[in-house]
Order: sequence, then structure tokens, then C-alpha cells
Amino acid sequence: MLSSTKCLVTGASSGIGFATSCVLTKHGAKVVGIGRNVEALQKLKSERHIVDYILADLSSADLIDGRTPCNHVVVSAANILGGLTAVVNGAGVIQAGAAGDVTVENYDFNMNTNTRASFEIMTHAIPYLKEAAKEALSKKEEGEVSETEVSPSIVNISSVNGKQSFPGCISYCMSKAAVDMMTKCASVDLAKYGVRINSVNPGMVETNFQKRGGISDEQYEAFLKRCIDVTHPLGTYLKRCATPEECGEFIAFLISDKALPESVWH
Repeated sequence: MLSSTKCLVTGASSGIGFATSCVLTKHGAKVVGIGRNVEALQKLKSERHIVDYILADLSSADLIDGRTPCNHVVVSAANILGGLTAVVNGAGVIQAGAAGDVTVENYDFNMNTNTRASFEIMTHAIPYLKEAAKEALSKKEEGEVSETEVSPSIVNISSVNGKQSFPGCISYCMSKAAVDMMTKCASVDLAKYGVRINSVNPGMVETNFQKRGGISDEQYEAFLKRCIDVTHPLGTYLKRCATPEECGEFIAFLISDKALPESVWH
């Protein structure tokens, strides 16, 4: 399905990003993983789930300085893969903080990785994706397009909290709402070039994401119970959490040409 896909995946060393890297490779894509956990990235490479990896902290994104990690990883991934046809912005963080109590440091922590880094990765990747779209169009006009050829695309991993308010994490919810609007605007801007952009808004996915945000084991267990309680406003009728692999399969579908550019998917 994706044998012609050359994909950069951020947040590849944990959670949804890790699972997505494995799923994309299963479907034939060539993947370069970006993350902060070198052991997890080495595991992905040793098990041939990725072509290579780049160790990077994307929280220091800065559009003014072209030497920042975001620009570096896009250029490096394109060099490794011989171009780019897809990007998955999976790097994300969460730090709790309620309105009135949240600090500027908390705001910056959530916004820098969740929104600004995704924005910069997208910005630096767009020239490569435009070029890939141009080459695909040229092949189509010459009748050389194979069945595995897919149009270039970006998938931003957002969150249900970009749509649904949630107590005690105002800056996180803001950061994900911004990702959704960024996706919608970029989708409109880039459609004429043949580049598709979507965002995925997962609900509760069973990973260590919330624990890394600082909640205790007891708080996490209570959180899980609320999420699978159909009577709770934040509950799900599935009565279970999603798995990272299920998210990865949907992301793979969005990268494929089977998906329509609907922008934001829940």
C-alpha cells in the first residue's frame, strides 16, 4: 500500500509514534524516526521498523534560526530517504495546569512541542512534499505512475482535547486546538499543489503519555476508569482505551491515497 512512501515520523521513540513507525513499515513505507529515547529508536532500527533514526529534542523550535533541530531533522531525513513524501508529526507532551494556576513555563512547554515544533516540521517539509507532488504529476502525465504511488501528505497527531475541554490542562488543550486549525489552514493552502494534510484526534490511548505528564499511578488508574465509563462525559462507548497500533493503522490509511483530505479526524 505504501511501498513508494518516504516518511519522517516525529515522536517515534514512544506511544503512537513508535507504533505508527512499525505499522507504516509493515505496509511497505521507508521510515526515519525522530525521538529522544535512543534505546527505543535503536530497537526500531534493529528490528527493521525504520531505515534510520535521528536523536533530537524538538521543543526548542525557532523559525528564525535555520539551524534548529526541526530544520535539521527534516533535511537529514530527506537525505537519508532520498526525498520525502510523507510526514507524521507525532511528538507531543502534556503538563497539567488549571486556569489561574498555570505558569508561562507550563504554557511554553506544551506549546513549543505540540504546536510550534509541528508547525516548523511542516514548514520545512513542505518544499520536499511539493517537489514530490510535482514529480508524481509529471509521471502521471507520462503514464508512468505505479499502483503504489501515493500523493504526498502530512498527518498531525492532535488530540480529542483540541475539541473537548478537559479540567486541569488548559495549555495542553490550547496547543492541540491550534494544531487542528493549523492543519485546516495548511490543507487549504496546499491542496492546489497536490499535498494532503490531515490531523488525527485520538481519545484515550493506552500509553505512558499521561504518566510522563506528572500524574501518579493512582491518578492514572482513576483517569482510565473515567475514560471507559460510558456514563462519564469523557467516557467511551467502546468501554476500553484505543491501542497505539489502532491509531497507527488509521494514520497509515490517511497517508494512502484511499483517504480524502477531510483535515480533522476524530
